[in-house]
Amino acid sequence: MNGNTITVLGNLTKDPVLKYVPTGKAVINFAIACNHGWRDRESQAWVEGEASFFKVECWDALAENIAESFRKGDPLIVVGRMTCRKYEQEGQTRESWEIRADTVGPDMRKRSASLRRVLRNNHGTEPAPDSDCPQPMTDSDEDESMDVSPLTPAPDLAVAS
Repeated sequence: MNGNTITVLGNLTKDPVLKYVPTGKAVINFAIACNHGWRDRESQAWVEGEASFFKVECWDALAENIAESFRKGDPLIVVGRMTCRKYEQEGQTRESWEIRADTVGPDMRKRSASLRRVLRNNHGTEPAPDSDCPQPMTDSDEDESMDVSPLTPAPDLAVAS
């Protein structure tokens, strides 16, 4: 990652739609809403603040994994770089700021997740054959691979005053 990064926590505003550009690269664009709220000390009521919306762009395997994993309303953590796109509209130069994501994951404060390793071939487009998949460790493998000798307590050290 080059340059400054931004980390944003928010909820996915709609189901992400995976697309492919003419070169075959996967891309996904979505928005997240960051709701800023607080608890009023006197009334103990929750006060909703203004929401901020961020556009996010993801490419390649990240885009494909997002399409498989997340749906509208899911709480996400997005880490990436802010980029500015300039475009012409009605003869005026406009700017649109968005996050070019380096990584996206679930906000584990609000959800739990089950992870599944996705293996792809060298081109990143198709799953690798099952024979290439590593096998899960068994209890006997774990016993052989780890030295589990008992720990001995450290000697007491006297502190001179």
